[in-house]
Amino acid sequence: MSNLKENKKDQEDKYVHGMDWGADELKDFELSNYRKYQYDLIDSHIGTDILEIGSGDRSFTNQIVKNKKGIRRIVSIEPSEVLFDTYRNKYELPDFVSFETFDLFDMTPESCGLFDTIILIHVLEHVEFDRKAVDHIHSLLKPGGKVLIEVPAMQSLFSVHDDMLGHFRRYNKRNFKSMIDSSKYAIKKLWYQDAIGMIGSFIFFKIKKVRLKSAAGVELVKNEGALYDRYVIPFEKFYERFITLPFGLSITGVLIKKQK
Repeated sequence: MSNLKENKKDQEDKYVHGMDWGADELKDFELSNYRKYQYDLIDSHIGTDILEIGSGDRSFTNQIVKNKKGIRRIVSIEPSEVLFDTYRNKYELPDFVSFETFDLFDMTPESCGLFDTIILIHVLEHVEFDRKAVDHIHSLLKPGGKVLIEVPAMQSLFSVHDDMLGHFRRYNKRNFKSMIDSSKYAIKKLWYQDAIGMIGSFIFFKIKKVRLKSAAGVELVKNEGALYDRYVIPFEKFYERFITLPFGLSITGVLIKKQK
C-alpha cells in the first residue's frame, strides 16, 4: 500500500519526474568524488550570499557548506515536494542554510532579497523555457553577481535516462549561448568536462538502454558508478587542470550580471 501511495504522490508532483529513483535503495550511497569534482569546477566563483536552485538530494548544498568559508547565507529551493520530503533529514547543516519548496518563478527581490551567487547544477535541462528562467534569475542577482550553471552536454547522448528524468534537452556551446541575453549577462567562461563519462553514458543509457529506476539501474550505480567515482573522476580532475576538450558529458558556464 505504501508503494501505491508513493506512486500517487509522484504523479501529483509535476516537478519530480523520476528524480527520486534511488531514494530507497541508494539513500546512503553517494558519488562523493564526483560531487566534489562538480564543486571544484565552480569553487573560485562562489560568493557568500548564495541561492541554489534545485536542492535535489542536498548533496551539492553539503559540498558548499563543507568547502566554502565565510558564507553569509544559502537559500536552497526545491519545488518538488517529493524530493524535499525525501531528503529532508539527509544532512545536518548550519543555521545559515535554509531549504524552501519555492518555484523559481515565484521568487522576487522583495520576497528573498538579492544574491551574489546563483547556482544551478543540472537544473535547466528540466525547464522547458530555459531562457525565461535565466532572465528571471537576473532580477534576483546583485550587480556583478554570478550565475553558475552545469547542464548535461551532447544532444547525441539523449537517452532513456534523460527521458526518465524529464529532460527537455542536452546542451552544446551554441544552444547554451542562445539562452543567454547578452544585454543582461557576460559569459565569463564556458567549457566541457567529463569526456570519459560520455563512454559510459553511451554504452549503458544509449545502447543498453538501462533505466535507473530499476533493479539493473541501482546495480549499475552501485558497481560501475562506484568504480567511475573512485578511479575515473580523480584522473579527469587531474588532466582537466591542463587540457580542456571540445566535448564532454557536461558543460559548465559562468555568467556575470552586467553593471548598468
